[in-house]
Amino acid sequence: AFAPDGSLYMTADDRTTTGMWRVDPNGAVSHVNLGDAIGASLPVFSNKGTYVFTAGTARDPSELYVVADGAAPRRVTDYNAAIEAMQLPVRKEFTWRNDGFDEDGVLTYPLNYTAGRRYPLVLQIHGGPTETASTDRFNEMDAEWSAHGYFVLEPNYRGSDNLGFAYAKGMLGDVDAGPGRDIVAGVKALEAAGLVDASKVGVSGWSGGGLMTSWLIGHYHIWKAAVSGAAVNDFIEEYDLSDIIDYMPALMNGISPWTPAGRKTYIAASPITYASQVTTPTLILSDTGDYRVPAVQAYGFYRALKEYGKNVTFVAIPAYGHFPSDPVRQLETEKRWTGWMYPYL
Repeated sequence: AFAPDGSLYMTADDRTTTGMWRVDPNGAVSHVNLGDAIGASLPVFSNKGTYVFTAGTARDPSELYVVADGAAPRRVTDYNAAIEAMQLPVRKEFTWRNDGFDEDGVLTYPLNYTAGRRYPLVLQIHGGPTETASTDRFNEMDAEWSAHGYFVLEPNYRGSDNLGFAYAKGMLGDVDAGPGRDIVAGVKALEAAGLVDASKVGVSGWSGGGLMTSWLIGHYHIWKAAVSGAAVNDFIEEYDLSDIIDYMPALMNGISPWTPAGRKTYIAASPITYASQVTTPTLILSDTGDYRVPAVQAYGFYRALKEYGKNVTFVAIPAYGHFPSDPVRQLETEKRWTGWMYPYL
C-alpha cells in the first residue's frame, strides 16, 4: 500500500509471526512498530497520512486500529470482547530440523496442559503453499481441538513463505515428497519431546493442506484419521481445470503433463496414484463450485478409495468458491472437520 508521501507499506510473514515494514522513497527499509497489534492487514491511508488497518492480538481475531501523526496504533473497536474473555489455548513456535532445513510451525497446547503427559495430536496443514502458520492469527478450530485435550501442529513445510526464498523454492519440482518429510519430521520431533501420544495422531488440511493430507495418508501409516479438504489429488486435472493457469507449470519447473516425460512426472506426484496404499479413515470435503481445485478431484479420490475398500466419507458442500463464504456453511464445514477426529483419537 502506498502512503501519500510516496513510501510503500508491506506486510510479510517472518518465522511464525506477521509484521509490517515501510520502504521510504529513497529505498530505506524500517520495521513498523504496531505495539500489541499483530497479524496486521495492509493499511488504508487518508490524504493527510493517517491510516487504519485491521489486526488481531494474541486473544482476538481482528479489530480496527488507527495511526495518526506518527503516534502508536490506537485500537478503536471492540468487536471480539466475548472471545477475549474466554479461556483460550497457549500457542507457541515449535522448531525442528529436516533435510538440511531449520523448520518451524505453530503448536497449540491442550487447555489445562499438564507437563509430562502425552496427548493426542492433530495436524492442521496450511494451503498455498506460499502461506504460513502464524501465532499472530486466531484459529477457531485449533481452539476447539485444544478444548478437547489435543495438541495441534500447524507445520510450515517447504514452500511456506516465512523462512526465505530458498525454503519457499524448495518445493519446486518436489511438490509433495519433500514437504511430506518436513511434516512427518515435525511429528517425530513432538514425539521425541515427550508431548504427544504416537498412537493418536490425525492429519488434516485444506487446499494445499488437503494435497499434503492426501499425499501423507498414501505414504505414511501413522495416522488414525484424516480430513482432506479441497485437495489437489490429480495434478493433470489441476493443470487443465484450475483458474490459475500458470500455477502447476511453475511448481513443476515448467514441465507440461502433455509430453510423455511430463505425464509420468505429474502422475507420480498425484496423491490419487497411491490410493490403494491408504489405510487411514478419511473424510473428503469439497465445494461443488470450487474454481481453484475443482470438485472433480474430490469425486475421483473418493471413488478410488471406495473401490479399494477404504474407510472413506465424502461431503460435497453446495457452495461457490474455494472455501464456503457464508457463515452457516463455514461453521458446518468446520464442525464436520473437527468432529471427524474425535471417534478415532
